[in-house]
Amino acid sequence: MTTNLIILGFLLLTVVDSAFAQQDADIVYKNGKIYTVNYRLPWAQSVAIKSGRFLYVGTDKDVESYIGPKTRIVDLKGKMAMPGIHDAHQHFGVPVREIGGNCRLRPASYADPAAGTVDQIIEGLKLCQEQGHTRGEWIAGFVYRGGSFPGGQVHRRYIDAAFPDTPVYIRAWAHGGLANSKALEVAGIDRNTPDPDSGQIVRDEKGEPTGELLRGATQLVVKNMPPLPSEALRDAVLRTEKLCHKFGITSAQDAASSEALLNEIKKLDEQGQWALRVTTHLRVNRPGRSHMPPAEMKRVTASYKSPHLDTDAVKIFVDGSPLQPHNADVDIDLAGNIPVERLRQSPETLNRLVTDFDRMGIKVKMHAVGTAATRTAVNAIAAARKANGDSGIYHDVTHSIRYKAVDIPRLSNLNAVAEMSPGIWQIRGALTANLLTAYLPKAYQFRTVLDHNTLMTIGSDWAILPEPNLFPALSGLVDHGDESINLHEAIKAMTLNGAIALGKQKTYGSIEVEKSADMIVLDRNLFEIPPAQIADTSVLETVFEGKVVYQAGQYEQ
Repeated sequence: MTTNLIILGFLLLTVVDSAFAQQDADIVYKNGKIYTVNYRLPWAQSVAIKSGRFLYVGTDKDVESYIGPKTRIVDLKGKMAMPGIHDAHQHFGVPVREIGGNCRLRPASYADPAAGTVDQIIEGLKLCQEQGHTRGEWIAGFVYRGGSFPGGQVHRRYIDAAFPDTPVYIRAWAHGGLANSKALEVAGIDRNTPDPDSGQIVRDEKGEPTGELLRGATQLVVKNMPPLPSEALRDAVLRTEKLCHKFGITSAQDAASSEALLNEIKKLDEQGQWALRVTTHLRVNRPGRSHMPPAEMKRVTASYKSPHLDTDAVKIFVDGSPLQPHNADVDIDLAGNIPVERLRQSPETLNRLVTDFDRMGIKVKMHAVGTAATRTAVNAIAAARKANGDSGIYHDVTHSIRYKAVDIPRLSNLNAVAEMSPGIWQIRGALTANLLTAYLPKAYQFRTVLDHNTLMTIGSDWAILPEPNLFPALSGLVDHGDESINLHEAIKAMTLNGAIALGKQKTYGSIEVEKSADMIVLDRNLFEIPPAQIADTSVLETVFEGKVVYQAGQYEQ
């Protein structure tokens, strides 16, 4: 009996040894300066990757035992590598504005120094019409700024003179658009049309619509335009994926998605043609779908899930943008009150929505810029926690540009996320001196937020920026006066914190054994240069699940 047990034990040990035998890696990166964002082992020289995951993280000497006859070896030659970036706020549909019948105009972005005049806008619209870049009979342009018009007074009459019989709609920079008279006619908008709950029809001194539409009022026109074909949407999301790879982004949150985009990403993912982790946020209370109850949204989002597509998330606007001509960010007034009438959602409605979504396991991203909006968003999370307890879901206060001091400690206590979109560093040249003087010093309380142990994430808010490049924002994080944070904290905010905010920290976000092999190689060591030079960083290689998905042309391994 004893002999049999000994033999059985020996056999079991043999099986265990076989199961845990040293594996040959598919690929090994060595001779690098690899910043892992793992506090137990912050730096490594080498990593070994097997079946899309990190098999080993450590020294050049010890990685040798993972090298087999078929292992591919990459010499980093001392270059810095780090985990793939998480972009916490992006808009995947941005390329839709430039393809499939849409017309790209100047300025191409808020930062474009060559802001188009009215004549240049009209010239661009005519060229698009001649070249067939139309949506049926419509011309859909992108983008205009108020400063393009004489005296900064946006009006449809300038477009009417060139296009009296063609419906024209041009997107504005932030949350708005301009429709000519024909487009207003098709949409049934006149002086008697009331403002929708979530938007404004801008009117002149006689009460006539100027053609400018703010926020949700844009949907009154947009819903009348012919839909983009599936091929155009597919092309758009693939362009987004390629741009993400170029800038080292391996996971992202689409901050205002649509079912059409979800459908295209899901199809690509199921066909094995998608190499990016995406969490999508469908808009709540969007005109045309404003009364879809939370349970129905849960059903809709669940139908689009796929291996790299997480759809259990929604987006709610609490206030608007500080950049548009009719500034719509909402601050607490001098008496200490919240101007409820200016919010996009009443506090009662927001509390109910966040509580309902939280109960159903859906993450909520709330656009909140001014101090009244950020407080209202934090209050809504507090209401959900009181009703449901701690669901484990991290809800986002999006942009988080300004907080009253008393509200910052509440973020950590409620397990809320302060999502920052510090793209303002990239558009300084396009902002007026007055706005910079009054606005920038009060924006983004990075140091204060982190000192209260709040989970902070970083997003590009691509659309405001010409590209989803987060390295200029990284430079700003470490160079923002008293609110600066150190580089370790800043990189963590752009990597591991994003995974934590989505409950995926065991899967990605840092370079650790068993985690997904998402890694980027940089052209410089961020820890060895002045903060200003961080902004010019280029990604040489992006690795997603162990596969190279981007490589710069000049990069020689």
